[in-house]
Amino acid sequence: MEEKREQIAEGLWCNVRKFCVRINVLVIMGCLLSSCSPFRAIDLLVDRKGYTLEKEQSYGDNPSMRMDIYFPSNHSNINEDIIMFVYGGSWRSGRPFSGKKEYYRFVGKLFSNEGFTTIIPDYRVYPEVKFPSFVEDVANAVKWIHKNMDLTNDNRRLILVGHSAGAHIVSLLALDPNYFNEVGIDRSVLRGWVGLSGPYNFNPLAIRYIRPIFESVINDIDKARPISFANVKAPPGMLIHGKRDRLVSVNNSLALYKALTAAGNKIEYQAIDAGHFDTVLGLGVPLIGKSEVQSTIFRFFRSLE
Repeated sequence: MEEKREQIAEGLWCNVRKFCVRINVLVIMGCLLSSCSPFRAIDLLVDRKGYTLEKEQSYGDNPSMRMDIYFPSNHSNINEDIIMFVYGGSWRSGRPFSGKKEYYRFVGKLFSNEGFTTIIPDYRVYPEVKFPSFVEDVANAVKWIHKNMDLTNDNRRLILVGHSAGAHIVSLLALDPNYFNEVGIDRSVLRGWVGLSGPYNFNPLAIRYIRPIFESVINDIDKARPISFANVKAPPGMLIHGKRDRLVSVNNSLALYKALTAAGNKIEYQAIDAGHFDTVLGLGVPLIGKSEVQSTIFRFFRSLE
């Protein structure tokens, strides 16, 4: 009898999960049909519980240099470290997947629910600026955190997480010491970093719609290629990439992983059955069950303790 009840309960729970998935799919499809960003679609499914949001904190003079800060509401589960998430969008405005910090509330909620104060900055993009200005903007955001949020080497440090163009920015900050040196801080403020589907071993001058963004390095392309700095001592890192990524080849992550490993750096690599955008959409908490992306990231976080 007990076994029968368990079978019935499991059947009911399975139906509930299927129903929730259908509802989520309908919401997402409706949003996409109305030309809504898929990140905004996931965001619509996220409740506003579990965090306190401080919006539009300035870290520079430009209107784009603003960030949202998610503070955990559950004070019994506070992690001392801070997470900064850097979204992608091809380093430019006006494209279907161009980013805005408001679209990534689901990321802020996910990490704050795990006890991390989470910061999501906007930053300047093309055509307003070209490389390396957007990397410098995020470095200045880190400088603001260091100054205003007690970011010390002993107790509280920063974990950088980035997707796509954001992963490119995060990896340059983690690997090229010049960016932090220019704003007067040391890379030791970083506990670790995570790159999701990033272009680390690419030639931006060979891609027509990206070439104007990187004209400043036409004579020294390696400055824009994270893999060029793999031989520098770096903080621990985690690379996650979808095997079905048609926008940024998984070979980017594999090549950087091999280069960092050969240089003696602590780096992990996980290729998953996913496309380019799945790696960040997998952070969407309304999905049923924890995604492989989430479990991989939190396992990496635990390894940093």
